[in-house]
Amino acid sequence: AGSNIVSTGLEFPSTVYPWARVARHTGAEVRFGDMKGDYLLADDLIDLIDPRTAVVCVSDVIYNTGQRLDVAGLAEAAHRNGALLVIDATQSAGGIPIDVGALGVDAVITASYKWLCGPFGVAVMYLAPHLHERLEPGLVGFRSHERMWDLRADRLKLPPNAHRFEFSTMAYGCAPGLASSIDYMLRLDRGRIFSRNKKLAELLIEGLRERDAEILSPTDDGARSSIVATRFADTDVRILAERLNEAGIVLSARRNVLRFSPHLYNDADDIQQALTAIDRCLT
Repeated sequence: AGSNIVSTGLEFPSTVYPWARVARHTGAEVRFGDMKGDYLLADDLIDLIDPRTAVVCVSDVIYNTGQRLDVAGLAEAAHRNGALLVIDATQSAGGIPIDVGALGVDAVITASYKWLCGPFGVAVMYLAPHLHERLEPGLVGFRSHERMWDLRADRLKLPPNAHRFEFSTMAYGCAPGLASSIDYMLRLDRGRIFSRNKKLAELLIEGLRERDAEILSPTDDGARSSIVATRFADTDVRILAERLNEAGIVLSARRNVLRFSPHLYNDADDIQQALTAIDRCLT
């Protein structure tokens, strides 16, 4: 009681809901950073962090607009106040290089089925070394013991590393798929992937602006990803997204915007195909 958890109102619900549950059971306060227009200002988020902050949990890339947050700045502010920084990297891992050491994050969690090009049902977590023996898992199972195949119920000695969070039988059908995807990604230049994806995004933005679309994603290099969020005046984005998906253009409607996510498997022809499909849907 008396502590607080800092996040943003722009988060995907799965990033915040677990902390809301923690708050209900502990009496902690969940503080949400406000957005200015369609963006979150880093200073406003940092202003919410104080000596009673226990955890700052945010996405490094906001899921609907693709805005990149200043993770290093958040880490510095969190640690200055004795708080941990937890990052949801679902919208960045595989598409944007992440250096956890340089950024100073305490934990990173990411799904595998988006930019990592992996399957559903499996995820990745990084835990900073200084937390390996400090944190106790909220869920435990037979894998929680450091010698799990000893299979004795009268003791529980947690491993001195992040394995302590692997508490149950893993999804064996999914893990090899993710491992193969990660191996493939590691053979590529992650910086080059990001640079190429941004060029595709720029090509898409240029075409959208020619069609009088409103661009909701940041365009300055320090805050942009390769996600392109857009909308058209007097057009229901969900109906348009449905029609575009029916035409073979895979995209999502999120918070009243259309979200395009060009990645390494796309090229300029795909961008032109998307723009042509938009023309057909709007006429």
